[in-house]
Amino acid sequence: MKLIKKLPARKDKNGKWLSYALFWCDFCKQEVERLLGNGRRDISCGCYKSKARITHGQNYTKLYFVWQSMKQRVLNLNNKSYKDYGGRGITICNEWLEFIPFRDWSLNNGYTEGLQINRINNDGNYEPINCNFVTRKENNRNQRNTITMKIANEIRELWNTGNYTQKELTKKFNLSKSNICNIIRGRVWL
Repeated sequence: MKLIKKLPARKDKNGKWLSYALFWCDFCKQEVERLLGNGRRDISCGCYKSKARITHGQNYTKLYFVWQSMKQRVLNLNNKSYKDYGGRGITICNEWLEFIPFRDWSLNNGYTEGLQINRINNDGNYEPINCNFVTRKENNRNQRNTITMKIANEIRELWNTGNYTQKELTKKFNLSKSNICNIIRGRVWL
């Protein structure tokens, strides 16, 4: 939303002073009065969420979450997984940029609740010929950084030399702190 003008501050029911402002909502094309901080970070006055729910009514389904997560990994530069997906050149086919075609393909190709989307070729794109649905366990086996016993033993050997910290091993092997810690302590890792 775009700030139009600041309004005089006023007290709420607890006597706390709050700053209000008028904002322009690009989605419903009208002026809206909001708390100054909220209006600056909101994308709409609430009409956008209502419109999205009316469009297909599935914004809160698990399949919608799968679709949103896929898009975030590939398209959102600020997503923590972007470097492993969009940052490596992985793309989403144009058809799947809309939810309904993705939903229809998923339901016709084995999606059931609890399954995850999987790229058959780990270097390939998100598209119908390269995707299927698998369990979490199967999906974890397909990752580029799958930890083998050889890698785990190498991590333990380097740790035992005393020349490496856990943070250094995390960077060297591109693994999470918890995985490094679990490997060093002989626990189960993912």
